[in-house]
Amino acid sequence: GVSCGDHTTISMSSHPWTRAAKQAMQMSKRKFKKPIIPLQRWDVIRGDQVVVVGDHKDSGKQGKVLEVIRKKNLVVVENVNLRHKRFPPTEDNPEGVFTKFPVPISHTKLSLIDPTDQLPCDVTYEKNSDGVNERISTRTGTVVPKPIFRRRDFEVRDEYKESVFDTKANVVSNETYKPSVLSFEENVLRGLEAEGK
Repeated sequence: GVSCGDHTTISMSSHPWTRAAKQAMQMSKRKFKKPIIPLQRWDVIRGDQVVVVGDHKDSGKQGKVLEVIRKKNLVVVENVNLRHKRFPPTEDNPEGVFTKFPVPISHTKLSLIDPTDQLPCDVTYEKNSDGVNERISTRTGTVVPKPIFRRRDFEVRDEYKESVFDTKANVVSNETYKPSVLSFEENVLRGLEAEGK
């Protein structure tokens, strides 16, 4: 450390022209990303109609929620936050193709649409007469209905056609495990004794 009269003591691990000091300076200038803390409660679910709000290039656009990425607090909305991608030439398209596809957007840039006036709204939750939580618009007090859940792979389970790679129903229903209070070694010994008889 160096003391300069009445000034405070300045301590340096190494001189500024050394390699260690340069690395320390680079480390101090680095910007670290804040950790993403997933939301505990989501107001937006797949199938909802939302509008982009705030400072965004697509502000005011409405669309349907295609996917909710809960681990990263992101949402993919139909026809919002589009990116272009070029696919290389193929036999069908010798010139190649440009396509647009939506990329995730932060949940803070989205708001649910009030069904009465088609404007953005915040929601609270209240239990109805059946004891089910409903989303209520804080501005108008109307219920914002949740979309009907639809499977991505098939609509109805009966429509699914079994393939060669599926496990058959009769094999799944077979009981192959018989629980016992014996340890693994005792079970093996009993099995060997039964084979010896």
